[in-house]
Amino acid sequence: MDYPRDYIIPNQEIELGTAFVVMPIRPEFDLPLGIITDVCNTLGIKARRADDIARQDFIMSNILDGIAKSEIVIVDITGNNPNVFYELGIAHSLRTRQAIIIITQDEDVSKSPFDIRHWSILQYDTKNLPLFRVNLNKKIRDCRNFVDYDEYIFGLLKSYAFDGNQIHEFINSSKLINEKKIQLICNILVENTNPTLCDSNELHEIYTYLTTLGDIQNGIFKKISWILKTLVYTTEFVLSKHLDTIKNMFLNRWQKENMIVMNDTDYWELVANICSKIIEKKYKGKEDAIQWMTSYLQNQRMGRIDRVRGKIEDFLMTVKDNDVDKAVLDLIKNGNITARESAIDISGQKPIIESADILLQIISKNESNPYIIRSSINALARMKITSAGPFILEWMENNRDKWGQQAVSASLRKVAEEALNEIDKKSYLQLVNLK
Repeated sequence: MDYPRDYIIPNQEIELGTAFVVMPIRPEFDLPLGIITDVCNTLGIKARRADDIARQDFIMSNILDGIAKSEIVIVDITGNNPNVFYELGIAHSLRTRQAIIIITQDEDVSKSPFDIRHWSILQYDTKNLPLFRVNLNKKIRDCRNFVDYDEYIFGLLKSYAFDGNQIHEFINSSKLINEKKIQLICNILVENTNPTLCDSNELHEIYTYLTTLGDIQNGIFKKISWILKTLVYTTEFVLSKHLDTIKNMFLNRWQKENMIVMNDTDYWELVANICSKIIEKKYKGKEDAIQWMTSYLQNQRMGRIDRVRGKIEDFLMTVKDNDVDKAVLDLIKNGNITARESAIDISGQKPIIESADILLQIISKNESNPYIIRSSINALARMKITSAGPFILEWMENNRDKWGQQAVSASLRKVAEEALNEIDKKSYLQLVNLK
């Protein structure tokens, strides 16, 4: 597309962390361009000018694309270059006021065209570049601190593949119920929140507000509601400033109710996400988060097939944390059957080598539960514990009644054969000859 009107797209998706620089493409502008690029880099923004883009055969398309999609548009009107003003006009047509920064080396701004004199224009001097750096840094920060709430929510939910019409309907409903609450949610998500404006009561009210929104339409709105709850309550701002509130709102509910029911899956998945973030970031409530996760794994009401359980198992298997590994080892030794099976699977796939001795004891002490044995054999094989071969063979010899034709029994023999074939050929040959 090489015509400005082609870029008039409602709720154009903006590439966050990018800046497009409009200025004359001449050697004397290389120095200010370098300063702009350096300042943007310090703020985590990638700055580019039209001539930085690879496809130079479509330079007008590059310019239009940069203006339409970059988070920040920086326009240098030094010398009143007509091409620059044409592109500034396009930027004014396509972008919000807060996305555009106008700069100039000209000392007398009053000589700028009448139509833009009322705009805030940042003057700079190439003889005082440190001051230019400071002022431009502040200007960009001010632009980023402004939040176009509708645009932000639309872009956020669009990234989750929601339909545009559904998003607009959600935005309208959110403002009808309480516009200030959806604005506060946006500010939390973009880390633009004053701690004094978001206290414990506000966090409780946000939860109620999003629940109310979710109940308007039980399908799409409910999904959006849970997404926003997860994003809000796992932000660094919330977890670092209001961890005690989060623990009371979510982690302590387990202790109060001591139960989980299937229709609460979305809620428990939210809590699991919160705990994961607390553990990953090593916040002071990490021990409570680990305890919550291990307690969930011991909940037999949900059974082994459970979305939240799977999420917890995947997290415990991948996170690198010594306290988590200790908790998994403790579950193997002291948990109920459901939790022990989960913990053994985690220890084998991670792997937690320290679990090998515990698993060998389980097998050597003639554990009667075939599920626990099957998981233990799998884990030892994954960790390539060759010394486990004779113990596995002995258990299979002593418990032939547990590897018959039933589902778990039949798979138990197959698992044992595959494990021994990998770690102990001698024991494998003896097992295949057992009848």
